[in-house]
Amino acid sequence: MSFTRNTSIACTFVFALLAACSNDGDGPPGFTPPPVDECGTLDPSDDASSAEDLSLGAVQRCRETSGSNVCLERVFRKYLQTHTVREATAELQRYIDSDTSIRLGCHPIAHAIGREAFLKHGTVHDSFDACDQTCHSGCYHGAMERFLRGDAACGEHVFFDELEMKAATACDPELPFTQRFQCLHGLGHALLYFSGYDLVESLLLCDATGDGWSQSSCYGGVFMENIVAAEPELRDLSPSDPHYPCSVLDERYRADCYLMQTSRMSEMGLSSAEILVACRDAGVHRLTCVQSMGRDLSNEARIGNPRTVSEICERGEADEQAACSRGVVYALVDNTWDGRYAMPFCATFREDADKAYCYDVTTGYLEGMFGKTEAELTDECTRYAPGEAACTEAIGP
Repeated sequence: MSFTRNTSIACTFVFALLAACSNDGDGPPGFTPPPVDECGTLDPSDDASSAEDLSLGAVQRCRETSGSNVCLERVFRKYLQTHTVREATAELQRYIDSDTSIRLGCHPIAHAIGREAFLKHGTVHDSFDACDQTCHSGCYHGAMERFLRGDAACGEHVFFDELEMKAATACDPELPFTQRFQCLHGLGHALLYFSGYDLVESLLLCDATGDGWSQSSCYGGVFMENIVAAEPELRDLSPSDPHYPCSVLDERYRADCYLMQTSRMSEMGLSSAEILVACRDAGVHRLTCVQSMGRDLSNEARIGNPRTVSEICERGEADEQAACSRGVVYALVDNTWDGRYAMPFCATFREDADKAYCYDVTTGYLEGMFGKTEAELTDECTRYAPGEAACTEAIGP
């Protein structure tokens, strides 16, 4: 079994739903907005005593308001007065399991839990110990958002030197590998936000995180934030060039840029077939671009249409099909840290060789990134891909 992984792929398309959780409505009847600062963040002094109790209905009502993030923070702040962060993410997982709309938009909800986790625990390390991976590790990312803001008043400029110092020390090298990645990825998001969406400055700040893997993990967060910013006009994007900004950046940033760029292409209205053609113009980053397309497609597989996705992957050349499959698998595994979505996806490929490759990537990623044992992988094959011999055959040396 081979373990094939691009070190910055552990972030996925669901993050692109971040901006979808707010709208222009005024909220449900009787809704009274809680006190917020000028960034739209809940005032930390608010005790949330008048917030609704945590429930699926309360979360859904928050998502219907123009201040969805603030509403969610208030609900979770009240809940965390008497419960743990893990209990909050467990409640969110229950909502994900029972409601498709929550499943598709759960990442920003997990962000709200993370922001409140940092306020409760006070440090990145303790917040990360309290969080878990629920819905693409959104709790970790929210904690990083809150950390990087620090004591700065909302709207107050945070200077480059201060951001650089925080970037260099934000993510404890002793954190478990998966948590350190989430820390660095969340840091990238926060750096772009607090630099005023200065893309080049944010990438330079990521350079302060240390080795190449750390820098790449941070770059991925920067590029994702540049796509999903809640205020689209702040983004550094082209209205007509599907390769911008990747095509104009220093070469050391381009691979991580292309790992997110197809979300922009899709936003511009390109179909999957058109995106595949566009990726062929990405030069040495062609397959990275196709892998990004796979990540975007993973959402369709996750809500129950995996064959639709494998059919699209099958339209590419052999190496493109493999890259697309990797993008889907990494995204599906990252969502839950197990094979519940990726293994059923692999089963939908028509050709046995394509199934075998997909299972090989899935089991290799679960073993290499998440430390799954052979026994655990065998159990997951039995549970999520019953009768699929190719799944268990992919386990082992």
